[in-house]
Amino acid sequence: MIEKQMLDLEQGLNKLSQDITTEKQTLDKIVKVFEDAPVYAIKDKGGTVSEYKYFIYPFKGFSLVDYSLYYSLGKYLARFVAKDVEAIVTVESDGIPVASFVAAELGIPLIIAKSFHYNLPCVEFVQQTGYYNRLMYLSRVIEGKKVALVDCMISTGGTIKAMVDAIKTLPGTAISGVYCLNNKNNYGTQQEEICGYEYKYLFNTFVNAQDKVEVTLSRALKEVFWQQIDERFFELAKDCAHFSNFSKNGYQVGALIVSADNFEIVAWGFRRSNIHAEQDALSMLKINCPDWQKREFTLYTTLEPCVYRNGNGHTACADLINEVPQIRWVVIGDTDTADGKINGAGIIKLRDKKHLRLMSERKIMRCENEVMHFL
Repeated sequence: MIEKQMLDLEQGLNKLSQDITTEKQTLDKIVKVFEDAPVYAIKDKGGTVSEYKYFIYPFKGFSLVDYSLYYSLGKYLARFVAKDVEAIVTVESDGIPVASFVAAELGIPLIIAKSFHYNLPCVEFVQQTGYYNRLMYLSRVIEGKKVALVDCMISTGGTIKAMVDAIKTLPGTAISGVYCLNNKNNYGTQQEEICGYEYKYLFNTFVNAQDKVEVTLSRALKEVFWQQIDERFFELAKDCAHFSNFSKNGYQVGALIVSADNFEIVAWGFRRSNIHAEQDALSMLKINCPDWQKREFTLYTTLEPCVYRNGNGHTACADLINEVPQIRWVVIGDTDTADGKINGAGIIKLRDKKHLRLMSERKIMRCENEVMHFL
């Protein structure tokens, strides 16, 4: 029975590594699509920029782009949206595809501002982009609702500002935030707010002097990417804990170590006899990875690492982890509140050299003596 459970665990570890690698490859494909987009310039057609430089946006239906990429984009954007949002609002036409995936992921309605009112009650606004403007109509059906604005790209910000002003005229209607695929930095600066509302996007884009599109992942995307990775790997650390014996305080503890470059699970461990889970995983790391000293890792553990051992010749786990600079992140399930000598002391000690995520409080704690590295 134990052998089968161990085999199931190893299969689960391998499958998750493969799934995460595939997800990272999807993001790489999206970046490549942006980078390959052709760049043009257009003279003033009533917009806010006299000669507007743009690229053929790959997610507007004018390019032969793998449509499954929208699924990944919509999934990431949906993670930004507050749980109590009642509808997604976008504007035709470029924002429709990605907003559709966001609304579908959240299971809520999508309302689209259009260039015709269809003889329905609407609020009017003038959409003013970098190179044109037009009269638009937004259905009043969202009146009194909490909405999130989703669009493909923000460049000058004119369209979003006009939509925000229109929504503000609808009594009782609240805006939770603005979310888009990319922020184009040619005609504005990166922002954390738009019109006083939260603003998050997935990619930074910029048309350079050589008329090439430069693309980087936004900080928000990196954070949500690692957050969902941490959540999934942490569940496997909990599976490792099922093999653990019980501590004097009734804990079962599991740990695993993941390579930061390719998401390979290189080691795992669990509490057994007087060997602690983190100690077990670190020993396996050094056996399994001959080149471990040249790589970077994240360690996941279901419980705060200890800061002392009871005279059996073992080093406390927090010290063991700190002695391995290749472990840049430590993801911890919960503090060890049952042991008064630990109860947060392990976290304090680790913060001296590691970045931490505490799953129970959904909190990130930056290393106090080192700059952020792989976020």
